Amino acid sequence: MKKKFDHVQKNFNAGDIIYTIGDRSDLLYLIHSGTVSIRTRHGLEVGILNDGEIFGEVGRVIGSPRTVTAKAKTNCTVYEIDWSNLQTKLDGADAVLVAIIRGLSLRIGDANELAEKFWRDLSIYKSLE
Repeated sequence: MKKKFDHVQKNFNAGDIIYTIGDRSDLLYLIHSGTVSIRTRHGLEVGILNDGEIFGEVGRVIGSPRTVTAKAKTNCTVYEIDWSNLQTKLDGADAVLVAIIRGLSLRIGDANELAEKFWRDLSIYKSLE
């Protein structure tokens, strides 16, 4: 018998903040419907996520608070997945797979920071024109 999907469902209106940089990373999210924007500290949009995508995992995987802000781009419905649920799966996973997930999460954080740095530098140069 298949287990019922029993995660908390949350609805957000377009423009609502789901979480902000610096918030605790206790939950990750699965988008059931709608679109979510992922933005850096200075507002650079580094991701647009849609139905079936998961977000909110990076901070916890790398052991830090939220590294980006997640904002509903459209009305959306997401499922909150408690970190302990994922941790149970990671505890039972091959150590190589866990290392790959951690490495990819670190690279996502680094790529977001680098993209924001280039964006800020470009904005400064454009302001001098």
